[in-house]
Amino acid sequence: MIREIFISSLGAFGGTVGFAYMLNAPRNTVLPASLTALLGYVLYFMLYRVAGQSLIFSYFFATVVISAICEIEARMMRMPSTIFLLSALVPLVPGYNFYCAMLALVEDKGAAAASSGMEAVQIVAAIAVGAAVSSVVFRALTRRAASRRR
Repeated sequence: MIREIFISSLGAFGGTVGFAYMLNAPRNTVLPASLTALLGYVLYFMLYRVAGQSLIFSYFFATVVISAICEIEARMMRMPSTIFLLSALVPLVPGYNFYCAMLALVEDKGAAAASSGMEAVQIVAAIAVGAAVSSVVFRALTRRAASRRR
């Protein structure tokens, strides 16, 4: 179990580094985004595999945490949060689920394709909602803090 977590988290870190360089992210944002992705993936893994939470909840909660950390990093480095968020969410993208859905379609297994495809769409929705929730909360808190300073 520990070995699986270690290898998966190294893959998440390395994949994020590569993706950040593909996106031409500023060099000083690559390490924070990669560490955030590593933390988020480990959180997802622990929630789903160790704590036995549902798949959708694990993705949602990991995305909320990743998004919140990216917002904090963006404020600290005075950059848009999407620079961090695009790279940090890469390890959570359900590529394998979409692959399984496409493979089942090619093999003419309609029920399996629908099942894998629906699971992948639910994961994508959980990621999108998690990022949106965190962004809305941070914007509301920022506006509230700004109005108090006036």
